[in-house]
Formats: sequence, structure tokens, C-alpha cells
Amino acid sequence: MGRSDVRYDGQKKYISSRMYLAHETDFLNLPTLFSDTGTTVPMSPKTIAAVRAGDEIYVRDMTIDVELALSSVNDHGNTMLHLAAAAGHTSLVCYILYAYPGLLMKSNLMGEVALHVAAGAGHLDVVEALVSYINDKITRAVAKKIYFAKNRNEDNALHVALKRKHVKVASCLVSAEQCLSFVPNNDGFSPLYLAIEAGQADLAKHMWKHSNNGSSSTYCLASKVGGRSIVHGAMKAKRKDLIAAILNEDASLINLRYEGRTCLSFGASIGYYEGVYYLLDKSIDSVYVSDDDGSFPIHMAAKYGHVKILKAILKRCPDALELLDIDGQNILHVAAKNGKAEVIKFILRCYKDKNKEKLINEEDVNGNTPLHLATKNWHPKVVSMLTWDNRVDLETLNHNGLTAIDVAEGNMDSSYTFFQRLTWMALISAGAPSGPNPIISTPVTDNPDGGKHKDRINTLLLVATLVATMTFTAGFTLPGGYNGSAPNLGMATLAKKTAFQVFLLFDTLAMYCSIVAVVALIWAHLGDISLIMKAFNLALPLLGFALISMSIAFMAGTHASISHLPFLAYFILGIGLFFLLALLLIIIPYVSPHYTTKLFLRHMFYCPYFLMLLAAGDNRNND
Repeated sequence: MGRSDVRYDGQKKYISSRMYLAHETDFLNLPTLFSDTGTTVPMSPKTIAAVRAGDEIYVRDMTIDVELALSSVNDHGNTMLHLAAAAGHTSLVCYILYAYPGLLMKSNLMGEVALHVAAGAGHLDVVEALVSYINDKITRAVAKKIYFAKNRNEDNALHVALKRKHVKVASCLVSAEQCLSFVPNNDGFSPLYLAIEAGQADLAKHMWKHSNNGSSSTYCLASKVGGRSIVHGAMKAKRKDLIAAILNEDASLINLRYEGRTCLSFGASIGYYEGVYYLLDKSIDSVYVSDDDGSFPIHMAAKYGHVKILKAILKRCPDALELLDIDGQNILHVAAKNGKAEVIKFILRCYKDKNKEKLINEEDVNGNTPLHLATKNWHPKVVSMLTWDNRVDLETLNHNGLTAIDVAEGNMDSSYTFFQRLTWMALISAGAPSGPNPIISTPVTDNPDGGKHKDRINTLLLVATLVATMTFTAGFTLPGGYNGSAPNLGMATLAKKTAFQVFLLFDTLAMYCSIVAVVALIWAHLGDISLIMKAFNLALPLLGFALISMSIAFMAGTHASISHLPFLAYFILGIGLFFLLALLLIIIPYVSPHYTTKLFLRHMFYCPYFLMLLAAGDNRNND
């Protein structure tokens, strides 16, 4: 948009002498301006076209009386003045004002007067003409009605100009009416807030300084500002210079709130570090001022994962680490509930002394620790991070008598989503114990006869049957074929090759595992829910192992068949190993009924688990 000349020069422009052919010094009275019958008639298409084209001669030659001119509108309720203002025909606007001044207060179907339309279109000359006429020819009381006229969204003309980013027009309107900048619309936005949010520093300063008539008095701005907090608007615009200018003008504005949030909490929530740092310098006590929902600024930083802001707050106020919100939750609770792993990592690394164990295992009003909340909201990365810290107590019971693993098993549904399985695996691998009243890990079902699991059983049964069929067929159509002559007649040609032997071993394993899985799933068709769950616990690992074995068998058989072409053989082997690793990462969380609790094995399996966490990303369902 470029840099705008914000200051309106204040020098009156008498746009056209024809505007004041008579009664140059007389003010129009109320009856003249509001002479409106309330009825409307359609404006002729020819008149509409002429006004839009700026045909002043046509408009002058029209022989219509004032009442007809006031009531003539197009389909959108626009009068001639609306149409001329929207098209930017300044000379025509001046004539219409002279001939039909009552059109100034006529609104269209959107509730807009001509000043709205001109401001929205960004026609500065037209706005200046309207302002000049209003100030010179209209009484002050009526002029205020025009300036403060609102459309259906309760926007005045200054709102409209700012929303359309017409800064020069906005500056002209500010100079015309001092108090226009502070009136909020339906959304609670004042023109001053819109200017600040858009980062228009010069215009914003012009607004509040013009409203003071050059006065340097303090504590006047807070009494005038309506709607949303302008300090929050400056924070949202991420303009430290505007924040400083506002608070230098009136320091009490730092106490305003937006949707229940203090200025510092709002800055912490959006991650605006420079603004938060400035507010901390301005008022360190705001760290200990809670929002309407009981949260403190440090909780907002933790909730949205802004570690840099956390560091700034804790550097100045170390004891803020132990602040609790209305639910009795500290920043670890908040970060764990919202899956902010970087915040958890920062707290666990920087506060390693035993005095902070209370913080790590602190219970909220429901007895939940950070581990409980991370588990409940299925944040596997956070759960894994907490379970690796020796200070975290895995045996803590909440007020329902549940440990973290109880919470996981109690909330896990029958679909076994990826995040749920990863969270559960993290707890199992850490050896998280169940409480005195352990949850029976049977998913809740609306149909006690197991009908809800029918589709899943059928799908698994189909896959297991296909694997069994393919591996059975592969056992009799061997790579390389059979010898056709003595002394090894009918024997496998490649029997002595290592790759072929690997093929046979894993093909056999895949076939038998899939057959056992088929039988287990047939039992599941009996419909008993406990039998279904046992069948799943048996069939899923077997089927997963069968798929992996079948992949290895294919890789080994292909390698044995083309071993005389070393480059191609090893290239295909490399491709097979890559996709085998991908298969392992995808299938293990789904089919594994248990996970190792041995420390050395836990370290060994953490790498693939970590890759699964990366593949899963962040669970934002609860954000």
C-alpha cells in the first residue's frame, strides 16, 4: 500500500463553487435534511447509468422534485448520492449535495449512508467533499448523526475505510470528527483498534492525539477507548513500538483484558517474545495476575509451547514455576495435556534437583499427574519423555484410583488408533503398573455379542487366508524350479543356495502362522466378546509375523533366482530391506500385544519407536 500521508492538512477545500450557489453561510435545518416520506420508488435504468458514468448534465436536466429524488433508489437501495460517491464523481456529488441535501442521511439496504460508500471505495476527493459540506452547511448535531451513522455491522465510515485499508481517507475522517476513533462495532472493534492491529502507527497516534486536541493530559485514553483492548491489538500486530507508544500515553491500559486474557497472557499465548519482554520490564507483577479462567501467563506459554517466553518469565520470576491454575494444574500439567513436548523437555532438563520432583508428580484437583493427562489426551511423545525420567512416579493413583496405564486401557477404543497404541506402548515399555482396581482392557461395545467386531474379524480372516494361500503355493512353485534328471530328480535346483534356504524357512513360517491365525479368527466368529479379544491377541501377532516372513521369503527367493547377476540381486535386496523396515514400523504398533520392559531391550527398540513417533507427528485433536 505504500506509506500514506496520515496527517490531514486541515485546509478546507471548497470543491466547487456551484455547491454554494445560494445560502453560503446558512446551515441546513433538521426538517430540510430529514424530509423523507419513508417510501421508495425504483430509479430508472437511464438515471442509474448516467449517475454511474458521471453525466452531470443529464442529472441537472432532470425535472424531478426533491421528494422523488429522495425516494428514488436502485435494487440495493442506493440513491443518486450513493452511486455518484461509489463511482468517485466528485463534481456530481457536489451538485447532488446542493440540489438534494436530504440524501446525506439516506441509507441503502446495508444501512450505509453516502459517507460509508465513499470511504469504502477509497475516493479521498469525494470524502473530502462530503466532510467539507457537512462541516460548513450542516448543524453540529446533525453532522454528528452523519459521522456516527452505522451500517448493519454497526460500522461507521471510519471502520469501513480502515477495513478496506484506505489510510488517507481514514485520516481525513479522524480530522473531521474527534471521537469517531473510539466507537466499537458489533465485533467490539473500534477504528483505533483496527488501525493498531493493521500496524498503522502514525494513524493510531494521530487518532488519540487528535482526540486530546493536542493536550498532554494522562489517563484520558483509557476512558475513551471502547471495545477490544488496543494493547492486545498491538500485541496481535506484533508491534513493540505501538505497545510502547500506547502505554506511554496511558499506562493504565496495561490492565485491560481481551476475552478474559491479560495483556501478558495474550502475548504469551501468541508467542510474541519482544512484546512479552517489554511488558515484563513495564510491570513484573503482571506475571502473578491470573486470567478470568484462572490461568496465568506462564500457563499460556506452556499451553502453546512457547519455550522462549517461558525462559523469560522464569528468569525474572523463578517462583512462577509453581503457579497453579483454577484446576490445580502447574505448567507441566498444561504442557502435558496439550502435547507440548518441547516445554516438557525444557522443564525436565533445567530443573533436575530433587526439590522439583513434587512439581513433576504434582496432582491436580482430580488427582491427575502430568503423566495421567498426557496419557488421557493420547500424546505418545510426551508420555515417552516422562516415562524415561526416573523422577516420574508411574504408580501414582488419581482420585478414581487409576494409574496412567489404567487411564490408557480404560480409554482405548476398539479401533486401536496409532496414537493410542504408541501411548500404550510407551507405558508398557516403562513397566507402568496397574492400580489396585485394574481396568479390564476390553473395549466398550454397544453389542455384547461382539457384532461390532464382525467387519474387523472378516478383514483379518481374509488377509490371513490370502497369506496362507500364497505361501502354500510358493512352497510348490519354487524359485529355480526342479531338477529333471538323476541323481537329484525332482529336487529343488537351488537347494544348496543360502538365499533359497532362507526363502523356504520364512515361507514355511508365514504359512503356518497364517493358518493358526485363520483358525483363531474362526473361533472369534462364535461372538463371545472375551473369546474375540483372546482371538485378536493371538491372531494379530501371528498375522503380523506372517506378513513380515512372507516379505523376507519373497526377498530371499528373488535374490536366489538372479544371484548370477550380482548388481541387480543386491539392488533388489536393498529395496526389499528398505520396505521391510517400513513394514516393521507400521505393523508392530498394531499387532504387538506386549512391549519389552527390559532396560537394554528398551534402549534398543527406542530407535524404531522414535521413528514411529516422527511418522505419527503431533496429536492435535485436543488442541
